[in-house]
Amino acid sequence: MMLLHHPGSNDVKAYKAIEKFVEQGKIRSIGLSNWYIEEIDDFIAQVNIMPALVQNEIHPYYQEQQVVPYMHYLGIVMQAWYPFGGRGHTNAIFNNSTITNIARTHNVTSAQVVLRWHLQRGVVAIPGSSNPEHIKENISVFHFSLNEEEMNAIAMLDRNEKHEWY
Repeated sequence: MMLLHHPGSNDVKAYKAIEKFVEQGKIRSIGLSNWYIEEIDDFIAQVNIMPALVQNEIHPYYQEQQVVPYMHYLGIVMQAWYPFGGRGHTNAIFNNSTITNIARTHNVTSAQVVLRWHLQRGVVAIPGSSNPEHIKENISVFHFSLNEEEMNAIAMLDRNEKHEWY
């Protein structure tokens, strides 16, 4: 998969160039990064291949509550970069009392709660780690589920607080 990083003045031209590589079998699929509702409809009307994925900053403090369902409606997978809030913000999310209380209830870590929340929203999370214990922890989110009350409690954490700007 190749991602077009963010909207710009030549985004349609760049995307059409990538489409040629798909047609040649050099790339399997195309996605977008840092795209939102405001620009997606006009964009997809001008290209031939529907983006397979949109990768945006998404975490409990910046939830993209309108973007995620809209992209799903279009048949586009949503992927979260900075699923834990990003550099300098992860501890605040991991120590948020709502997150830690849910983690205690399920006997899991805050990281696992956040990843499970993404999963249940239909968002693919891509946490980065080189620590084998963290990697094991991050994949161990399939033995529990968050109930509707817990999902709603995390939804209430949305501050529309973007930690990187693109």
